[in-house]
Amino acid sequence: MFPINDLLDAILLGCFLFGLIFTVLTLLLGFADVGLHGDHGDAGESGHDFFGHDIVNGLLNVSSILAFVTWFGGIGYLVRVGAGVFAPIAVVIGVAGGLVAALGVSWFMVKVLRPAGQELNPADYEMAGVIARVTSSIRAGGFGEIVYEMGGTRHVGTAQADTGEPIGRGTEVIVLRVERGVAIVDTVARLMDNE
Repeated sequence: MFPINDLLDAILLGCFLFGLIFTVLTLLLGFADVGLHGDHGDAGESGHDFFGHDIVNGLLNVSSILAFVTWFGGIGYLVRVGAGVFAPIAVVIGVAGGLVAALGVSWFMVKVLRPAGQELNPADYEMAGVIARVTSSIRAGGFGEIVYEMGGTRHVGTAQADTGEPIGRGTEVIVLRVERGVAIVDTVARLMDNE
């Protein structure tokens, strides 16, 4: 099925099969994006910009390494056995094909899977000042439920009136602070009247 004429053919075919099998396994197990690197700072400061990220951060991950090994072995084997190219040239062509595949996978991960604009900012999730609507009436001195939007997603939370007075369902409120996971709120109308 796969002719192996010498040790180089066996190595190239072995690289291809190893990369292919482990790529499928990592995808099935959900480990396709386990990085082998740490945080190397801002790419703009390092001078090694890789489509907006440091080259080391872009290339040293399991997905890119497996892409390199798979394509290196596959292209090298096909060029060597299928086209009958001289061994050193087949290895060079295999390395070039592997690098192109690794760069392609890294670019896809950086630009599609992890866009730079999606870093979490704690200030975006600060509750104080959020406008919400009461969905389950807040009883006098008790608790109720509010719904609000944060980070582009609707959230539901427990609320208590700052004044201790009841707040009816459908009333628009503002979160003043959060205490022990409970939003302390006051009505927009009351806050507007006080101003």
